[in-house]
Amino acid sequence: MSDADTTEREKEESTTWLDTADSVIDRNLARDETIELTVEDLEIDVPTEFGESQPATVRFDGTLRVSSEGLSGPLFAWLDWWDDRD
Repeated sequence: MSDADTTEREKEESTTWLDTADSVIDRNLARDETIELTVEDLEIDVPTEFGESQPATVRFDGTLRVSSEGLSGPLFAWLDWWDDRD
């Protein structure tokens, strides 16, 4: 395996959900577009807290549209601000 292959694999493995969200939001802001998701009978188990607690089941049937405007920045910075807002 070459160094280039190793570097590419490490890059793929180090991607987190925050990195993915940052990328989607950045592209959406740059293009001034709306992200749209249409689903039928979608069920998602959402953790209600950390640990072994029972998740909440969210059911969704329809269309979700998300648009954004403003300045781009890392999602973790926004989460940090949200945490400290009190």
